[in-house]
Amino acid sequence: MRKSVQLAGLVTTGLLAGNEVGTLMASHPALRSLPLSAEIEAERALTTRLGTIMPFYMVGTVVATTAAAVDRRGAPGSRLAVAAAACTAVMLGITVVGQLPLNARTVAYPPDGDAAGWAEIRRSWERRHVARVLLDLAAFGTSAVATMHQRTHDRGERR
Repeated sequence: MRKSVQLAGLVTTGLLAGNEVGTLMASHPALRSLPLSAEIEAERALTTRLGTIMPFYMVGTVVATTAAAVDRRGAPGSRLAVAAAACTAVMLGITVVGQLPLNARTVAYPPDGDAAGWAEIRRSWERRHVARVLLDLAAFGTSAVATMHQRTHDRGERR
C-alpha cells in the first residue's frame, strides 16, 4: 500500500467533513439570524462562491477515497476503505441530484422574494445537507479506522 494514497483519502475526508460540519453548525445558522433580504443576499453570495470551489473538492474526495480503497484491497481495513469511498460517492450523488437544483434556485432567488418560498428552499437544502454531513463524517471515521487498522497490522508484523 502507498501511504500517500491512504493519506490523501484520510485528509480529504477530514477536511470535507470539517467544512461541512462548519456550514451546518455555524455558517447557515448565522445567516438565518439576519433580516430576510440580507440572509438571501448572503446565501446567494456564499452559494455562488462555494459553487466554484466545492465541485473540485468533492470530486477530489471521491477520487481520493476510491483510490485509497483500491490501493488497500485485500489489506486490513479494506472494507472500511470501501465504506468511506461509498459514503463519499453517495454524498456526491445527493449533491448533484438534490443540492445543485436547490443551489440554482438559491442563486436566482430575489432579495425581496417571498419568505415562505425562501423557507421551503432552505428547509429542503438543509435536510439534504444534514445527510451529506453524516455521510462525510462516516467517510472520515471509516478512513481513520482503516488507517489505524493498518498501523496496528504493521506493528504486529515488526514484532
